[in-house]
Amino acid sequence: MSQTSFRRPSRLWLFIAGLGLAGLAITTYLTTNAILHSEIACSIDGCNTVLNSKWAKILGVPASAYGMVTYSMIMLGALHAFQSPTNNLPGRIVASISAAIGLIGSIYLTIIEIFVIKALCPYCLTSAALVVVSVIATVAAARREGPLWSMVWRAEKTFR
Repeated sequence: MSQTSFRRPSRLWLFIAGLGLAGLAITTYLTTNAILHSEIACSIDGCNTVLNSKWAKILGVPASAYGMVTYSMIMLGALHAFQSPTNNLPGRIVASISAAIGLIGSIYLTIIEIFVIKALCPYCLTSAALVVVSVIATVAAARREGPLWSMVWRAEKTFR
C-alpha cells in the first residue's frame, strides 16, 4: 500500500459537498418553477426574462435540470471522496469532472445571459459562482491530498 492510502481525506470535500447541496437547492427551485410555468421570486426583472428565454431550455429540458444533475454529482462525488482513502479515486474524479462540466456550462450560459438576453438572473449568477468555487476547492483538495492527478494518469494507463 502506498503512503497516500493512509492520508486522511481533505475536509475540503465536505465544503465541496455543501456547495453541491446549495447548488442543488437553487437549481431545484428553478427547475420546479420552469416545469410549473410559474414566476420566480426575484428582486430584479432579469430572472423571469432569462428563465423564459429560448436559451432556458436545452433539448426541451430546463437548463436548470442539467444543473441539478451536475450539483448532485458534485455533492455525491465529494461525499464519497471524504469517506474514502485518498488513493480511492472514483468520487474525486466524479466531483472534479462534474465541477469542470458545470463550469463550462455556467460560463456559456452567463455569456448568453449578459450579451444575448441582456438580463441578469441572481439565481443563475449564484449558481455560476458556486460552481466556480467548487472547481477551485476541488483543485485545492486534490493538491492537499497529494499526487491525485498522477494517480489518475497511472490508473488510466493501467486500463489501456
